[in-house]
Amino acid sequence: MGEISSLYKGFQTVIPSKIRKALNLDLDYVIEWNIGEDGKVVLDFRKKTNFMDLQGIVSSKDSTDSVELQRKMRRGEELDFS
Repeated sequence: MGEISSLYKGFQTVIPSKIRKALNLDLDYVIEWNIGEDGKVVLDFRKKTNFMDLQGIVSSKDSTDSVELQRKMRRGEELDFS
């Protein structure tokens, strides 16, 4: 049987320690939740992208709204630099 966690107020949960350690997760990760074709929940753990990671991707001649870029990153949205 797998690891078990509970739902708390605000529908929060805790990733069990055994899972966090096995996947080397820390506070720099976000979780993407999806429902697979078989109806099972699929979790994808990926590193957060911070604004400094993007430095140099956008040329200085481009008009860039850095506040909006940060909001999109926090929401996990794909960024378009074309």
